[in-house]
Amino acid sequence: MDIEITPGEVIRLEGVDLPPGARFHYVKYGDVKLRVMLAEPKREHPRGSIIFQPGRTEFIEKFFETIEDLTDRGFVVIILDPRGQGLSSRLLDDTLKGWVRSFDDYCDDLAFITKVFKNDLPRPHIVMGHSMGGTVALQAVLSGRLNPAAGVFTAPMLELQDMSTPFMSEIIRFLSWIGLKYNHLPFQVTRNGQPPAFRTNKLTNDPNRYQLWATYFENHKRLRVGPPTFGWISEAMKAMKFVRDNAEHLKLPALITACGADAIVTPSSIEEFAKKAGAKFINFPGCMHEILLEKDEFRDQFWAAFDAFLEENGL
Repeated sequence: MDIEITPGEVIRLEGVDLPPGARFHYVKYGDVKLRVMLAEPKREHPRGSIIFQPGRTEFIEKFFETIEDLTDRGFVVIILDPRGQGLSSRLLDDTLKGWVRSFDDYCDDLAFITKVFKNDLPRPHIVMGHSMGGTVALQAVLSGRLNPAAGVFTAPMLELQDMSTPFMSEIIRFLSWIGLKYNHLPFQVTRNGQPPAFRTNKLTNDPNRYQLWATYFENHKRLRVGPPTFGWISEAMKAMKFVRDNAEHLKLPALITACGADAIVTPSSIEEFAKKAGAKFINFPGCMHEILLEKDEFRDQFWAAFDAFLEENGL
């Protein structure tokens, strides 16, 4: 297959610097154009590479602070806007609808960009994913699409709050099957793709980091994503089940973290998966869903755990 790589866009906010050595690209993959960023550390000989998969509605710029944390530790970082999000190709005429044909597509995209930029990604490779990105990264490893040396998964989406009952799962699948797969879930506060007020948010206790994230959506309509569709939720449930059912096959060192005050995914499902997978598990009490967007007290705990995990595994 001929690989088409063109210069990528970057969304800039006043006072926000690009990570060091950042290069943006668009990569054509079938009918989809994926926006990818590579960031390199300042050191001459990198420590390895982080292959980063964002979560639902997320985009590269949201993780600039995290990317700099990683390049400061000596890693090359590759990250993409998932298909249907950010400045990657949207999948429906209504660009606000959160939809994907299958989570396998997310996995294939992650494996594809890793292969395309393999000469830029020194080993060892560490795959890292947040929320939906944790599900995708785990699915990519468990299905054999990626073969990293280790994995770090923050609040991986293994069971959704209020949607974990068999009855709800069957309802979602049925509604998707009868032709409503492109329809939004009802009663969602982010129907127009704009974030809710900080006081009602479910992501972070940090008002400044929340506002920075929200400003991207407020100022740049092309980044916005609305509520998930019935089809997206149905495919998410299939992916979560695949990952949970294959926990014992996760044959790599892994750090899996949960947030004690998470109102989006269930911390207990993450702990159960980690135990079955033989992974290192840490729960951060009081932390909301987005530990990488949290107050310094929580972020510092995470980075201490991250550093200790790498040291324990010779990475």
